[in-house]
Amino acid sequence: MTAEERFAFVLVRTRAAGNIGVAARALANMGFSDLRLVAPDACADRMATEMAVHGREVLRRAATYADVGAALHDRTLSIGTTCRPGFYRSGARPVREVAVELNRINPSDRVAFIFGPEDHGLSNDDLRFCQRLITIPTAPAYPSINLAQSVMIVAYELFAAGATETAIPRKPMFEPVPVAHTELMLERMQQALIAIGFLDQDSPDRIMFALRGILARSGLNRRELDILSGIAHQIGWFAAGGREVIAEKRRRGRKIR
Repeated sequence: MTAEERFAFVLVRTRAAGNIGVAARALANMGFSDLRLVAPDACADRMATEMAVHGREVLRRAATYADVGAALHDRTLSIGTTCRPGFYRSGARPVREVAVELNRINPSDRVAFIFGPEDHGLSNDDLRFCQRLITIPTAPAYPSINLAQSVMIVAYELFAAGATETAIPRKPMFEPVPVAHTELMLERMQQALIAIGFLDQDSPDRIMFALRGILARSGLNRRELDILSGIAHQIGWFAAGGREVIAEKRRRGRKIR
């Protein structure tokens, strides 16, 4: 798998056309070419083209999507970028650590790096689509970095870690599953946990965010995803009246399944 196939850079609601152009140039500098724009406030106009310089082909090929989920349609691992503190961002790791780790764990992962808009970065809703988080270490007095510079730093760290080199093919640890499939399972799990009273219907996000982190660290293969989806389905069925069915089968000495 080439770097072009493996790594995508997703810019969410970008406000300045110049940043789009400079990001395209940065990707070309480091050997990447998959730039994706989610609901941009700016368009790839003359300013973007001028700023892209020799990255104009990357800019020309950039695809635009209505939402983050759509931009991740072919990805198996999604990594958000953040410099802000908060509960949902507490697990962010330095980009250099993650860049090195990506080539060691599962080289068949199709990875998306997600960057938020210039004014406030990724929202908590955006973070729902991020299985992991990274941060770029800075002087603590001023941690905010320009969007295009952030793209350049992440791309450089991947380049320095050998992401663009032709690697000796090796069998991956597991066949990764698309982000969209994992999200569907998590939606089922959330509804099931609400049904049994484990989650508060009005505020399920904190525990679900923690669950996303657990699954991101472990890495799911397709069979494991199917098992978790089955558990979620069974919990929902049990809460909706299946408990009585199980009790009756046990009373009669019949097999549960």
